[in-house]
Amino acid sequence: MTKSVLITGGCYGTGYAIAARFAQEGYHIFVSGRDKEKADAAAAALAKKYGVYAKGYQTASFEQNEAEEIFADIKNHGYSIDCLVLNAANLGIGQDSLTVDIGDFMGVYKINVAWNFMMAREAAKQMKNAGGGSIVFITWYNVIDSSNGRYMIPFSFLSTFSSAVDCGLVYWYYINK
Repeated sequence: MTKSVLITGGCYGTGYAIAARFAQEGYHIFVSGRDKEKADAAAAALAKKYGVYAKGYQTASFEQNEAEEIFADIKNHGYSIDCLVLNAANLGIGQDSLTVDIGDFMGVYKINVAWNFMMAREAAKQMKNAGGGSIVFITWYNVIDSSNGRYMIPFSFLSTFSSAVDCGLVYWYYINK
């Protein structure tokens, strides 16, 4: 039986390279990204090059129903996720940690923590029914850049917090499988 993988942030860069490697191994590919056209184009390119089923999804709202709809659609097409690669992130580029508006800061949190939780939870439901699977978190670390008096988000607290949550989710899903 051919396995399936969903890669968030899989339309270009590292996420696309991860998707291509899985496609090379024969996995059916599902990629998500903020831009529907880019997600569809990435899926089409992977399907053409590797001869696998591939589909793109737009992730625009980062709300619970969006995660649920993605996994329901995958199931409705006759697939189940064997591996979830959480690669999407909001790096908070351009946000100064000393002056950032809390709403902008929560945007970083929403994608890096809450969205990963929702996607991991939906994947874990499918994996539990299938008897197992893998959830991979591609975490990020960044240095506080104090050059020119600017401190950039993600700064060390958020990076550490996100990584701790990611590790906690992996452990929780592992012991509750």
